[in-house]
Amino acid sequence: MPTFLRELIRPAADLPQADVCLVGLPLDHGTVLEGGRAGAVGAPAAIRRELRRYHKTYNLEHNVRLDELRIADAGDIACPTTPYDHAAHHQRIRERVGELLGQYPRVVVLGGSHDGTYSTVRGLFDATGQQPVGGINLDAHADVKHRADLGSGTPYGKLLREGVVAGSRFTEIGLHSNLNTFEDIDFLHQQQATIVPLAHVQQHGMPLFMERALHRAAAPAFVSFDTDAVAQAFAPAVSAPSSDGLTPRQATEAAFLAGKQAGVRLFEVVEFNPVFDRDFMTARLAATIITAFLTGVAAGR
Repeated sequence: MPTFLRELIRPAADLPQADVCLVGLPLDHGTVLEGGRAGAVGAPAAIRRELRRYHKTYNLEHNVRLDELRIADAGDIACPTTPYDHAAHHQRIRERVGELLGQYPRVVVLGGSHDGTYSTVRGLFDATGQQPVGGINLDAHADVKHRADLGSGTPYGKLLREGVVAGSRFTEIGLHSNLNTFEDIDFLHQQQATIVPLAHVQQHGMPLFMERALHRAAAPAFVSFDTDAVAQAFAPAVSAPSSDGLTPRQATEAAFLAGKQAGVRLFEVVEFNPVFDRDFMTARLAATIITAFLTGVAAGR
């Protein structure tokens, strides 16, 4: 029987039917637009390396075996033009994620700056009948800025304003106390979104809020995990690090619960920036979060 997760991962061309499909999003232009640190383009390769060399196919905590999971890897969604064209790249992301969701029940995105979510979620919207979808953003920042450009701080504002995401089915978990503007929080309230501040998670734990958010999101839904939601001590290699934040334990709890819900068609880990990593610790955390999601998928079968 397979011992390591790498033994389960096959190229999508060889595995047209699978439980989960991985796809990379080598994207950092949206973070640079926000004045953030370049380098997230290297995230997919770094996450794949840790997925392939570190994790095994048995989860002791949940007594779950992953060895019967079929995991396809569709490679990276690269920009289709040279020189770089941000709009063209986003259009390709939307098209490709929509295609993959038409073929596979679950897609896991290895990213990549958070503006990519604008197009991954539109791909989900396309693949599931172009009706508003539900979702969860685990993040230090709300990412609902009202701007014309497509930066890493804008995706949820655009998705909500365009009706792609239903406000009443959308939850922001882990928002920091002094990293969000009054205007952004007021906008979320106007959209009937639910906000769970970081302090509430720290006080009451992740499962309570994640289970409520998953119920609220219903199906189809997405879960986006921004690695800057995790405290810098555990995740130094992110686009916008903060000293406070979620713990790795809270991160993996959220991912496991997301994986158990079949209605979560799209799961992503974003804003990992390997340029600033130390001893691969953030890459390994990103891979651990994805492995927790896969464990949830196996547990929910």
